[in-house]
Amino acid sequence: MRTIAISDIHGHARTLIALLEKIHYEPTQDRLYLLGDYVDGGPDSLGTVRMVMDLCAQGAGNTQALGGNHDELFLNWLDGKKHRLLPYAKNRTGGLQTITSFWPGFAAQQDQAQARSAILHHYAKEITFLRTLPDWLEDDRHIYVHAGIDPKQPDWKSTSARDFRWLRGRFHRADGTLNTNNRTVIFGHDACSNLHGNPGLHSPWFGSQIIGIDGGIKFGGHLNALLIDESGIFTSASLPSID
Repeated sequence: MRTIAISDIHGHARTLIALLEKIHYEPTQDRLYLLGDYVDGGPDSLGTVRMVMDLCAQGAGNTQALGGNHDELFLNWLDGKKHRLLPYAKNRTGGLQTITSFWPGFAAQQDQAQARSAILHHYAKEITFLRTLPDWLEDDRHIYVHAGIDPKQPDWKSTSARDFRWLRGRFHRADGTLNTNNRTVIFGHDACSNLHGNPGLHSPWFGSQIIGIDGGIKFGGHLNALLIDESGIFTSASLPSID
């Protein structure tokens, strides 16, 4: 079986469909790991969440999904928790697009409490799905997370829930010294163009112990799929947004 890892879809449901078609994804023959950030930025966060739910249901146990920091931001906004630096219902975060995807007609100046209440009432199944997403997955060769693992922890599973979804530089700088029992960490969260140091390069970034796969579609980049065959050989495919 191939293992396919995709991260940071950010509301680009049509691009996800096209990417899965491009790589000839077969639910009963491939493992599909989705590494979080299904909402914020693109035009169809609701459709993306529903598609991820369907993929998990149809994958016969072969498809699993993690939660990301933007999924957490959306849930926190629904629960009335405000982020100190990232006001959710703004274009910068991408939350405005998510709110209007779930509740068309919402405008930032409208009463946010009304929108929260309506979304929680009408989309209870989708919200429950997002709330129950785990922070990590593992197999014999790889560890899958949204953002990273804490290099200070002797056991990577002791990484905090926040760091699994938000960590950046401290994790990247520890590449080569991480205690992963010889497994490679596959992560999203930070756009590959940042990791490459090249704004035009969106393909997966390979470190010595870690692989970044966020193609930066939220910022005009690509949606990446990292493909791993049974012998552990990596290939990749990507698409710019078609949404």
